[in-house]
Amino acid sequence: MRIMALVASLGLAALAACSPASQGGENSVSVSDAYIVKPTPGRDVAGGGLTLSVTGDAMALVGADTDIADTVELHTMSMEDGVMRMRKVEQLDVSEGTPLVLESGGAHLMLFGVSPDIEIGETVDLVLTLTGSDGSESTLTTEAEIRGLGD
Repeated sequence: MRIMALVASLGLAALAACSPASQGGENSVSVSDAYIVKPTPGRDVAGGGLTLSVTGDAMALVGADTDIADTVELHTMSMEDGVMRMRKVEQLDVSEGTPLVLESGGAHLMLFGVSPDIEIGETVDLVLTLTGSDGSESTLTTEAEIRGLGD
């Protein structure tokens, strides 16, 4: 089952009060198909994905957090000399008309210290941290479905 996550409007104009350089624009951000893959037995590392879309100014995903993991990192995957390489990155950009798709085999979420108590089919809160083009920071909470490997 695919979960359509919360569709949220980020009132960047409200955040602009903290930033005199801001133009006071407003963005609309939506998240869909957020998921976390249940780790294999005996492991506490998992991957996750989602699709993040923005209407308005470009933004960057700069972090993620969830109560079911100690740490969540943003990662990219690339092929180098015939070897797949995964690297932690500080941000992933998203702009109007070019959604950010996080998925296995590409840019994705990496979760460390994942609770062994999660069950396939459950949903958990996933908090995303975004920065606007004016440097303002905001958070968006969505729900992520726990999936089995290969689902």
